[in-house]
Amino acid sequence: MDRIIQVAAVLDSAQRKKDGSISLRFVTNLELSTEEFMVIDSYRQANGWLLFKENQFKEEEIPQEDVETDIEQSQSVQIRNAIWVLYKANGFDTANKQEWNTFYRRTMQVFKSRILEQVHNLEEK
Repeated sequence: MDRIIQVAAVLDSAQRKKDGSISLRFVTNLELSTEEFMVIDSYRQANGWLLFKENQFKEEEIPQEDVETDIEQSQSVQIRNAIWVLYKANGFDTANKQEWNTFYRRTMQVFKSRILEQVHNLEEK
């Protein structure tokens, strides 16, 4: 079984997103150890299950089946997220929205150009 983190928390807020999904924010009631935080951090940007109830979960209450991935997000959202990861990996300032928008537009233009180039090559045959 994967690592499971179970912490006392308060559901702080929930916001509906444009695509119908919901953004949830939880705040822990107590300080977490470095090891507990490392488990949480290791799941950053991962798909998984979120369980919440007022009392601790028993092992038999935890789902055993795998979570379905990539069903909540459209292909365009997945591509945008991948470009964001590339943007961060290049060391750009993630707080600079103008720089991000420029990077995103340029990267999409590269994709479009490659696709049109392939179409052109197919038409020449």
